Order: sequence, then C-alpha cells, then structure tokens
Amino acid sequence: MSGEQRRGVVRVLVRAVLALLVLLLLALLVVTLLRIPLDLSRYKPLAEDAMSEALGRQVSIDGDMVVTTSLWPYFELGGLRIANPVDFPQGDLAVMDRARISVGILPLLQRRVEIREFRVSELTLDLVRMADGEANWVLERAAAPADTTPDPNAPTGREEPLRTDILSITELELEDIQVHFRDEGEEPMTFDLQSASGRAPLDEPMSLSMQGVLLEEPFTLDVKADSLSDFLAMTRTRLGLQLDIAETRFEFRGLSEALRGGRGTEVKLSITGADLSSLNDLLHLDLPPLPDYYLKTDVLLEPDRLELKSLDTGVGDSRLRGHMLIDRSGAIPLATLDLSAERIQLTDFDTGDWTAQDREVTSDSPEETTEVPPESEVDTSVEKQKLLSPEALSRANARLRIEVGEVLSAEDRLGNAELEMSLQDGRIEIDPLRLQLPKSSLLLQASLKPDRRASDATLRVLIEDFDFGVLTRISDPESKVGGRISVDIDVAASASNMRNILSGANGYLDVSAKLENVSSSLVDLWAVNLLSSVVSSAIKDDQEPQVNCAISRFRLENGLMTAEQLAVDTSRIRICGEGEISFVDESFDLVVAPKAKRPEFFSLATPLAVKGEFDDFRIGMKTGVLTLGTTATKFAISPITTPLKRLFREDLPEDGADMCALPIGPRDQPLEPLPGC
Repeated sequence: MSGEQRRGVVRVLVRAVLALLVLLLLALLVVTLLRIPLDLSRYKPLAEDAMSEALGRQVSIDGDMVVTTSLWPYFELGGLRIANPVDFPQGDLAVMDRARISVGILPLLQRRVEIREFRVSELTLDLVRMADGEANWVLERAAAPADTTPDPNAPTGREEPLRTDILSITELELEDIQVHFRDEGEEPMTFDLQSASGRAPLDEPMSLSMQGVLLEEPFTLDVKADSLSDFLAMTRTRLGLQLDIAETRFEFRGLSEALRGGRGTEVKLSITGADLSSLNDLLHLDLPPLPDYYLKTDVLLEPDRLELKSLDTGVGDSRLRGHMLIDRSGAIPLATLDLSAERIQLTDFDTGDWTAQDREVTSDSPEETTEVPPESEVDTSVEKQKLLSPEALSRANARLRIEVGEVLSAEDRLGNAELEMSLQDGRIEIDPLRLQLPKSSLLLQASLKPDRRASDATLRVLIEDFDFGVLTRISDPESKVGGRISVDIDVAASASNMRNILSGANGYLDVSAKLENVSSSLVDLWAVNLLSSVVSSAIKDDQEPQVNCAISRFRLENGLMTAEQLAVDTSRIRICGEGEISFVDESFDLVVAPKAKRPEFFSLATPLAVKGEFDDFRIGMKTGVLTLGTTATKFAISPITTPLKRLFREDLPEDGADMCALPIGPRDQPLEPLPGC
C-alpha cells in the first residue's frame, strides 16, 4: 500500500473516531440536559440499597419508579416505605403514597444523597417510643455511657457508625400528612398536617414549617436545627420547636436529647398566651380566664431528677421567679418549689364570674352515653380520704416557699407576704403564712398528721384589724362597705382517725368585726317598732341605721364548741346568740334573739333557731307554744309595758361601744355574758 493510501485510511479512521466522539458527546448532552422519562423499575434495588444505607433501616418501593434523564433527574416513586429499626415491632415508620424527588447523580456516586426537591402528596408517619426511651424516628442510637466497661469477649467488628451528614434537602413540600404518636402499648395520638414546607441544605441550618389540626384546634409548628444531620441524629444541638395553637405559643429549645431519650437533657421552655381559658377545649379542662400570662424556664431532666431552673411566670403585672426540683434518687422522693415576687397585683387574678367546673365528656354515639349521677349522690369524701391517707402522704416529702415583697389590690397596698408549707414524714405543715399590712397583720400556722391509730392536728390563726373593705372593692371598686376584722384561733385536735379528727378538738375560736357603711334596716324590722319601721322605710333617711360590730367567741372542749359570747350590734338592736356546735354528733343547736337597745312599741323580737346535722340543718323560728305565745303577748301589751321599761331600764349605747371594744383571745376563766344579752 502506497503512502498516499495509508494517509487516506488514517484520515478515514480519524474522521470516524471524531464522528463517534461527536455522537457520544451529543448523546451525553441529550441524556444530561434533556429530561427523558424512563422506567427504572429494574433499578429499584439499587435505589433501595442507597436509601437504606443513608437512613439506617430498610427502605422499599412497592410501586413504580420513573426517572427523567439529566444529572438531577426527577424520581417519581409509588408506595415508598421506610421500616422500623430491627429491634422495634414490625411496621413502618413512614409510608408515602406518591413522592417526587430530584436527586443528584454525581453525589450518589460519592455515597451522598442530595435532594434538590422533595414533594409528597400523602404521607403517614407512625412514631413509636419504647418503654426504655428508644424511639423509631431516631436514626442514630445514643452512645453508651463513658464509664461503661467494654465486654472483652465481644466481637471487634469493623462496622462503621451511621453517617447522618450525607443527606441534604434543598426544598421540601408535603401535603395531606398524618402523624401518629404513641408510647409502647398505648393508644396513639393523631396529628393531621395539612401542609409542610422546609429546607435543609448540607452544612446549613434546617427549617421546617407545618400547618394542621390537633384535637380539632388548628396549629402551626416550626422546627429549626443547626443542620439536617444533627436533626436526624438527634445530637445535642440547638434544636427548637415553636407551636402556636389555641391562641397560645409554646416554644422549646434544645429538645434533641429529650427526643432521643438521652441523659442530662436541658430544654428551654416558654409558654405565652392572652387568655388561659383558651386552652380549655384543647386540654378538656376548665381553666380560669387569666389574661396575659406566661411561663419561662430551663428544664433539666436527668435520671430520677427533674429541675426547673430560672423559673419565671406571671399574669398581667404580677411576676414570680424561682426554682423547682423533683428528686427521686433517694428512698423517698423530694419535691421543692421556691418562688419570690417583688409585687403581686390581686386584680390580675380577677376571674369574674368564673368558677371551676368539671368538663362534660360528650360522645357522638348515643349508645356510648353514660349517665352521671347528681353531685349530691357522688361521695367525694372517699377520694379526699385517699389523698390524705397516711400511705399517700408518706410516699414523698415536699416543701413550698413563697415570698412577696408587696401585695396590691388595685390602689390598695396590702403589704408583704410569706408562705412556707411542707410535707415531711407524712405531716403537712404550714409555718407560717404571714401577711404584713400597713395597719394590721395576718399569721397562720397549721399542722396535720393523719394516722391509722392516732391522728393529730393544730391550727393557729391570728389576724389583727384587717381592713376587709379591700376585699369588697375587688368585686366592686365603688363599694363603700368596709371595716376591720380580728381573728384569734388556737385549736389542737387528736383522734384515732382523720374522719373524726375534730371530735377530739380543744381550744378557742374568736372573731371580732367592726363594720362601716353596712345598713341594718332589714335586720331592725326584727325587733324595733314594726309599724314605724315599715313607714320610715319608704322615707329617705340620711341617718340610716348601721351595723356597728359583731363578736363570736367559742370555747372548744372535746369536740363541743360552746358559744361564750355571740352577738351582732346595730345602731338600734343587739342580736344575741347562744348554743353549741358538736363535732362529735356533727350537729348545730343555736338560738339567736334580737333585743332593741331601747324598749319599742309593737316589737316582735322572735327568737330564731339553727338546729340539725351539718349536712341537713334548718333555720327558723324557735318552735313551741310557749315561745309563740310569749311573742304574741309581748307584741299585744307593748303599749303598756314599753313606757315603764323606758323609765327604769338603761338604754344600750347606739354605737355599741360597750361591746365593740371588747378584746378577744386566750382566757383563763369562763367569759361574762355580753351587755344586754
């Protein structure tokens, strides 16, 4: 072959090679740039293996798998399932009916899963937490404690730990999601998520926002983490949640260790809302309508220990700070709570007409409706006895301490307050509850020790000149009703059981009140001139009769409370009482009778009796033919006897000075009857 021929062959070969390279390049460009749909069902095992390795659990694709050509192909998946870990009950962590995923080919070759787009139209998550704290959504198990001694006989395999830094998501869009959460052996709680969107690029912060319905309440949930790898591995990271539901915001920071069942979990918790009662439907409770409330604290959770550090809670302008600890490491659990406040405004806690009520549980099915007995037929004493039983009180020790620098009621300055309460070795003790007011003080000390054989209790209450007009102005700021009240109670009781604790009580109970701007017009009809009172009640009187004071001094001996001094004084009459209250028989036997301060014409002054058991007593006229006959006779002959009485009997002072200034408190001998009684 001549040289010319050889050169011709070379040129042909070169042209053929160039043409082939051009064709290959064109084919590569077509495959790379044009998205041509291809059925890749035969490549499902490869995709399943890659995702199984990335997620650390079995992944299967039950439906079809379609992919488009390009370096970032779109995968259309049908029936994607992510199974539970091997040591969990059989089932799936996640089931997706249809998903569209854009995954990078080149990163897959480098054993990385980079998802540019992840869209799911239907998703069901079944989140399960086992009794030991392990959860099926945690992709990496918590490391063993540092002081754990390795087993020398254990095999030294070369298995590498799961890598969570090989997965990233640029855009996530989910719709029609159901999340079931349950602890092992418990019924699941279901969340309906209408939509969710988020992003988690590699080595960048992860964010996820969800909207849905929980217990018929719409909610939004925002999740943030340092990175997707930290979120999936649940490592100690600045992971946080923000939940807005029922007009309330819940914020959590540092939840990762709590979710993975780790040790030494520390969570920053914040709860804020405009009205506490907005949570009633969600929690099936009847909470008071407290406005502008919040709670912030650092929750430290360790084995057998729960601590609330930097506790800060408030309602309106009232703010409490403190610390709470629950320690179960000892033989008997211990709970402590210390709170302090610079200022407490009582009007912040004004709940209006709200009263605590049991929430009714309704059912859509009439067959499931259960009849609830009337409240009168429900014996709540059994439950109360269980709470105060020696066994229940001896299961734990507790201490509560509250200090308030200033207590306000609107513009009224009440003073400072202190409360210390404890439960120690089955004894409940309040020592003290102290309220120091500008012109008065309140002190309460109490102790209760239930026992199956010998229960005992003590109560000491000392109130000096408390201005109770503050309380009336809370309900009615324009109220002029006021006065001062003093209380002195010193009681000690013992019995074989708690139910009869007061049947062995001894001591005294004294109450004295000086009233202001309290009308006595209706009471005066009881004993003054009946005809003139009825006529004058229709005429405006600037000197309207007033209640001056009241005094109640009882002696308590072996469960029998005897009235030594019992009276109410008005500007026109004095109502005197006598009788007994028995805690042994649980009965009343009291009689009260009015006496005009000066003899009156046509005065009834019929005595009233209070008789019967504690839960079934009656208030009415003292019965008996003699009593009724005496009342009628006095009424009829009053025109004759009244002038004589006014001549020879000294009138009681209109302001009640002879009674209202009497002291109360301890006495060494029986008391003298009150003047006029």
